[in-house]
This record gives sequence, C-alpha cells and structure tokens, in this order.
Amino acid sequence: MVIAENFDPGVSPTWDALPSGVKTFLTDVAGTIMNIGLIAAVIVLIAGVIVWGGASLSNRPGVAAIGVKVVAVSGLVAILCAGSNALITFFANQAPSIFS
Repeated sequence: MVIAENFDPGVSPTWDALPSGVKTFLTDVAGTIMNIGLIAAVIVLIAGVIVWGGASLSNRPGVAAIGVKVVAVSGLVAILCAGSNALITFFANQAPSIFS
C-alpha cells in the first residue's frame, strides 16, 4: 500500500472525552512536577559541588570524580527541567510540518 504525500487521515487531538477541568489539572500537575524536579536538581547540584570540593581538598580523587559526575548530571537535569516547556512547544510546533 502506498500512501500519497499529502494524505490527511482526518485525526485531530481533542480533550472532549475527558471531564471538564482535567486538562487544567494535568497541566498543573506537569508544571508542579517540573518545578519539583528543578528544585531537586539544584539541591543535588549544590551537594555535588560540596562533595567535589571536600574530596579535592582532602586529596581523595575517586570521591572527587564522583562529585564531578553528580554536578554534571544534576546540571543537565536542571537545564532540561527549566527548558522543558520550550522543548515541548518546539516539538509540538514541528509535528504539523513533519506529518503533513
């Protein structure tokens, strides 16, 4: 079966099947989870910096390497949590150009 290039299946997303207020609730829950993730990532980043600095001062390179990894990963998680709204919007706007 060959699908034409400009084929439109006629399917569009809708929130009509859900009770009223569910969309707002889900949006609020997602925003809350992103905020909690951002706060947790910053706390872990601070703890990683403390471990990294303390291990470097006490001449323990193995523990310092773990601190560096914690700082790198928690920094990446903080950036992703902070920019997740922009990422979701970007990819949502790309979908019509990909599937049309």
